Amino acid sequence: MAKKNARSQEEVKSEMDMSPMIDCCFLLLMFFIVNAAQITVSKDPSVNMPNAVSASEMKDANGCIVVNVFADPDVMGAKSGKALEKYNQTYPSGTIWGVADGSGASIGYTKSQSQELTDFINKQREAMEGKGIKPEMIRLYLRGDADAPWERSSGAIRAAAAAKVTNIVFGTLPAK
Repeated sequence: MAKKNARSQEEVKSEMDMSPMIDCCFLLLMFFIVNAAQITVSKDPSVNMPNAVSASEMKDANGCIVVNVFADPDVMGAKSGKALEKYNQTYPSGTIWGVADGSGASIGYTKSQSQELTDFINKQREAMEGKGIKPEMIRLYLRGDADAPWERSSGAIRAAAAAKVTNIVFGTLPAK
């Protein structure tokens, strides 16, 4: 009988310690959180995007160069005073295209600065290619105000084409 009691005590002591496995899981979780790229699309509240009849949500924002196309300030002021106030605080007078560089700063371009917009898009494209993003995956994400004239969107598309970005995504809101 003594041998049975000794053996059952050994079996009780042979439980697996789970703390090293839990530590390993937490370390892996921390590794993936730290190394995950923050992918966001900068949304300017000054842009009143149009509603689309059939729209799908963009799943992957990786490789997007965001350009906001603004309406005339008097049209923005008639709809929402807050949008015009934010626009006036962020951009210089006459801005029709707004972009955000990687640091979170907003840059505004006027109609006469289309070459500067092309240079910005080109720099963004080169930086993305340097990060290993394939050229065909780099897209211009055009967030146009519903009341902006088409010529402004067309100018942003021409600037992207001159910068060798030919994949265009039009930002819209889903139908209400």
